[in-house]
Amino acid sequence: MSDKESINLRIESGLKRAVEQISEEVEGDSRPSDLSLTAANLIKIGLGGERAGIEPDIVGEFFEIPRLFASISFDGEKVTMGTQLDSKTIAGLQNEFNPKKHTAAREALQLGVIIVDPGEKSIVGPLGGPRPFAEIDIDNHVEGDDAQEALRYITERLI
Repeated sequence: MSDKESINLRIESGLKRAVEQISEEVEGDSRPSDLSLTAANLIKIGLGGERAGIEPDIVGEFFEIPRLFASISFDGEKVTMGTQLDSKTIAGLQNEFNPKKHTAAREALQLGVIIVDPGEKSIVGPLGGPRPFAEIDIDNHVEGDDAQEALRYITERLI
């Protein structure tokens, strides 16, 4: 009997594209099964990053001045993407991110993509305007055996 639960996430199309690109490099394809596996690994990485206290610092071009009110956006309309997570991961997500498992998984997926591939998103200001010279500075140390294993699995296979 499987300990896994299917979760359908409503995410930005830009985030799904980022997961597809990582999946193509890591698994060799972006079929639904490969996409699901990649998403599950990225969610575990995001969970490990949250446990390690990783916060993406958005800094400016000059003197790395923090952009306090900037936020990260993957752009695009909302689309659905499914994955399967074990109960231990779901419990960790709900404990670290949000009691709602779908919201928690979406936030972990975003952080996982940022840790693995920080170049795949746009940074917007507090009123939604672009921050073209802002960059994300992030350390890819994650906590937890599952997260470290997932990070190693993905980074060893990235082209």
